[in-house]
Amino acid sequence: MLLRICLILAILTGVGVIGVSQFLLRPQIETIITARNNNKDGWDKSKSELAKTKTTLKNTSEKLAKTETSLEETKTQLTATTAKFEGEQKRANGLQENLTKSNSELKSAKDELFAYTGTGVKPEEIRGLVSAVKSLTVENAGLKAESSVLSKTVKARDLTIQQLVGVNNLDPVVPREVRGKVLVVDPKWDFLVLDVGARNNIPPNGVMLISRNGELVAKVRIMDVQDQRSIANIMPGWKIKDVSEGDVVLAY
Repeated sequence: MLLRICLILAILTGVGVIGVSQFLLRPQIETIITARNNNKDGWDKSKSELAKTKTTLKNTSEKLAKTETSLEETKTQLTATTAKFEGEQKRANGLQENLTKSNSELKSAKDELFAYTGTGVKPEEIRGLVSAVKSLTVENAGLKAESSVLSKTVKARDLTIQQLVGVNNLDPVVPREVRGKVLVVDPKWDFLVLDVGARNNIPPNGVMLISRNGELVAKVRIMDVQDQRSIANIMPGWKIKDVSEGDVVLAY
């Protein structure tokens, strides 16, 4: 009997303990459950937001990649456009230069045309005038050549007359500016060849000096005159030193 009573008391005590535990722990349990639920909701929300953020980041990365690609394409197009612009600019400058040159040539042509029209000569008459000018030029050159020949002939005749008549017994005058060199020397016959002649107005029988290093070597007389050469003999008593090829020949 006592055992039953003890057992009942133990059961009642356990029930009481359980009731007290339920009464005291239930709020804490509910608080823990609520916190857990809140944490789970927060976790789910954070997870969802993270997924959205990842999606947004992915989209942003794709947009950034597209933007960078577009930027590179834009840079390439800009480079091509710049090169094309520079080419067109150079072409425009070249066209401007050509235009300026053409305008200058046009102005020159207009000036020439005005000069032609100002003379009163018709275009069809110009060819005849040009032909006439050429003919007159050729004729003038012939007259000059003939005049030169006649002048040399007259000088030669005057010189001959002077030599025959013996006017003042003077040697023919050699132009003061004449300066040449000895080309050939024949020491046996005192025979010389000089590199000056008729082109230098050297007269036959003219007298010239042979010099070396500023010193007188000999005095010579011209015996024969060619166009670019002269033949001379050393005058008696005027051979101070032996004449050598390359010695300077001067007017007396």
